[in-house]
Amino acid sequence: MRHTLRYLTAAVRLKANLQVNEFLKYLRMSLLCLCYERYSQGFRIFIQACLTGCVAMMIKKTAKQSDANGRNRRRHDAKGLRTLFASQWRHFLTILENSTGNPGEITQDPALVNDAIETVIDGTDKRIRAIGSYKKRLRDTVHMTLDYIDAAVADIPAAIRVDKNSFSHNPEINAFFVNMDDIRHIFSSSRELQNFFKKPEHASCNEAYAILFVTRKEKTVLGKIIQDDMLVSEVKQTAVNFSEHEIIAVSDSEEGARQGLKEFIFNSIVEYVSAHMLHIRQQQREQINKGDIEICINGVCNPEVYLDELIKQLTTPGPLLTHKEIRLRLNKMGIKVDDNSSETVNEFTTHEFQIGKQAPRLVTIVCYPGSEMLADTSLF
Repeated sequence: MRHTLRYLTAAVRLKANLQVNEFLKYLRMSLLCLCYERYSQGFRIFIQACLTGCVAMMIKKTAKQSDANGRNRRRHDAKGLRTLFASQWRHFLTILENSTGNPGEITQDPALVNDAIETVIDGTDKRIRAIGSYKKRLRDTVHMTLDYIDAAVADIPAAIRVDKNSFSHNPEINAFFVNMDDIRHIFSSSRELQNFFKKPEHASCNEAYAILFVTRKEKTVLGKIIQDDMLVSEVKQTAVNFSEHEIIAVSDSEEGARQGLKEFIFNSIVEYVSAHMLHIRQQQREQINKGDIEICINGVCNPEVYLDELIKQLTTPGPLLTHKEIRLRLNKMGIKVDDNSSETVNEFTTHEFQIGKQAPRLVTIVCYPGSEMLADTSLF
């Protein structure tokens, strides 16, 4: 309950200052906590009413600001914000409606939850297995984390076929790659794709589904634009570069690729939490070396304390995994352009995932034909 109320309070404060991006962030976290933590139906209805009021007031405030600045004319960006709020709120309500089952309703395969618990133990501290009740104490927390990951992956659109046609007509694929040679180089050099097509059981597969990770980097550059029929130089522009392409979770189906992504995210969260726990342990060892012997009992060197801290870290999965939609409108040089530009642009919405404090990456589900794999990859 405290997590839901904390995020809701932050959203209300940001609403008052019209801080749009942060408002949406905390609004999403409020609802996710509401969805994945167990509350009474009355408390759910109360929080939903509060959040509905927040969104309504935010839209009204945005509209008023638009009228004041534009002398009763609607500015395009304000209209875009209102559209964004509406679409996000519909998405939030869908999540809430799908999560309002019985408090004890099972949404994960018990065997999957047990395997996930063992993955957590293997990736953190195996001494926890000496605690007789460790599975029971971890079950709800791990269950909630798996639900959170499922919801995040479900937001990713359907797979995009990567070939000559999509490079020409799909703005996302066209923006991510330089040309068809770049596409063939990246996909043909993927060890996971190579191994997939080499396996005898995949001999009849004409295509493979996979997860494509791409790193997005932005920087300010000086360029030229046409303004009032004049060429203006030294104009600050934002250049977007896509690099560090990585292909994982190769499968013979889109569902298989999605499941592979879920496993990848969960394992990455475990690695991140393990590193954080190691940092705590190192700090406490320094205290022990300085003579604070009580840390041996009250610190994470004690498996019981370690388990409590581990559950605390996993209890709110939101900070461990953040995901958001990013709308991009780029010209063919990778420069951000506004909605009023008459240039030929790649306009698309993509999904960005970030685990802990790691660098965020764009996530796309792709389908790649085996006929496009290059036979000679010795130069890669």
